[in-house]
Amino acid sequence: MSREEASEKLHSLADKINEGNVELKSGQDSVSLSPADQLELELEVEEEEDGDVSIEVELEWPDNSEGASLEIS
Repeated sequence: MSREEASEKLHSLADKINEGNVELKSGQDSVSLSPADQLELELEVEEEEDGDVSIEVELEWPDNSEGASLEIS
């Protein structure tokens, strides 16, 4: 995808995180997440031996679902 397309996807994801409800879909599979108000953010830059460079973004929050199962439909 183009840099612009990647940026648009990240903006859309950021908006959903801000709203507190994220639904990710791939083909027939989907998962709904409800990020907490307080998140841990980790950014990592990796330079691969083959010359590729990547940025990894990780968001983490406590699971307060109290035993509720994660549904993938």
